[in-house]
Amino acid sequence: MANASSTVTDPLEFKDGRGVVDFGVLAVRNGLLTAEQLENCRRKQEASANLGQNLTLQQIVLGEKLMTPEDIARVQRAHEQLTRDRERKQDLKFKGYEIISTLGEGGLGSVFKARQISMNRLVALKVLHIQWINDDEFRKRFVLEARIVGKLSHQNLIQVYDVGKEGDYYYFSMEFIDGRTVEDYIHEAPRKQMEVARAVEIIIQVVRAIRYYKDFDIVHRDIKPTNVMVTKTGVVKLGDFGFVKSKLDKELGFEGMVLGTPDYIAPEQAMGKDNVDYRADVYSLGATFYHMLTGRPMYDGTPSRVMVAHTREPMPDPRTFRPGLTDDVVAVLMKMLAKDPDARYANLDNLFADLEHLLERNRRGGPLAKIEIGKSSVLRALKIEQSRQGELAGKVGGLESKIKTLEGQRNIAYAAAAFAALLALILLIVKLAT
Repeated sequence: MANASSTVTDPLEFKDGRGVVDFGVLAVRNGLLTAEQLENCRRKQEASANLGQNLTLQQIVLGEKLMTPEDIARVQRAHEQLTRDRERKQDLKFKGYEIISTLGEGGLGSVFKARQISMNRLVALKVLHIQWINDDEFRKRFVLEARIVGKLSHQNLIQVYDVGKEGDYYYFSMEFIDGRTVEDYIHEAPRKQMEVARAVEIIIQVVRAIRYYKDFDIVHRDIKPTNVMVTKTGVVKLGDFGFVKSKLDKELGFEGMVLGTPDYIAPEQAMGKDNVDYRADVYSLGATFYHMLTGRPMYDGTPSRVMVAHTREPMPDPRTFRPGLTDDVVAVLMKMLAKDPDARYANLDNLFADLEHLLERNRRGGPLAKIEIGKSSVLRALKIEQSRQGELAGKVGGLESKIKTLEGQRNIAYAAAAFAALLALILLIVKLAT
């Protein structure tokens, strides 16, 4: 055992034969093992080798009941991804950047975690897929995304830093988000259904982003759970403007293209209409909200079947999958997911206010009062309360006035009666005197 401890100087330095950190290190980095537990398991692994058993680290961890089979499968997938990342990034070199790992794959390009050397900061580096390099339309759209988003600056949008070309590759660097996607939150929630208050908090922040960029005549066209990220401090960031619509679409020949993700696409997008505006993003956000609350997209089937459903079929009642949802939540969903753009929220301030109302009620933990969807709920409540107070004050004032009037009338009546009695007494005395 002494020899084992002398060889295992740091349990987090292990790499496999390809230079990638091994299973145990990844388990610790993902919070599934402590460094001390890992070191103990490595000692047992070496002891098993001395006895000719040659147990794997996974077998020992499972036998010690430190991780579940599902945890082990997750770490093994991460190890495979790291191996692919290492092999892939050897072929990708960008001046001023050091590629660390792969963050994700999109329709237009891959996104890598990288370090911007000059600024010594982590960035997300988006690189156009090699198969699109010779395609004028997709290359222009990739550059268009960088140009447009680079001009935007909002706390709920991922910031673009730099745009460039290295050899045959087009790329742009952007803010690296240390957090998780809404899709991650959905998968981690009980029954894949997020708490209403938490879901509303996220949707509100995306509404702020839409309200900001719509003034630039921009439409995102691909709002979905994987494109909405949440930082560790709770700030929501909308990213991936690969399908963005702007005033340059006509110039670049993108009009009439059907762009978007089938599960969240607005009806007018699915039909390839040219007059798509920010209300399409309201629809996609509503479809995302639906998924967050029910644990599933609105429609099932092939992509073409789902796109047709978005254009023709009514919103499936979310209470079929989550009976506890209140009428107010369903009403907001219905208005966001109206097939006709004119029937959706045209004034984002109204949507914001209705969501704030839902958030306030859910935070209190009490039953939701019905609200009139589509109007500024907060202001409306204040006005109603002020109106009621004014009515009550008016009624009280009226009653006081009536009381004073009655009191005056009563005093007059008393005086008249006294005068009549006095007059009668005088007449009686005169009559007796005569």
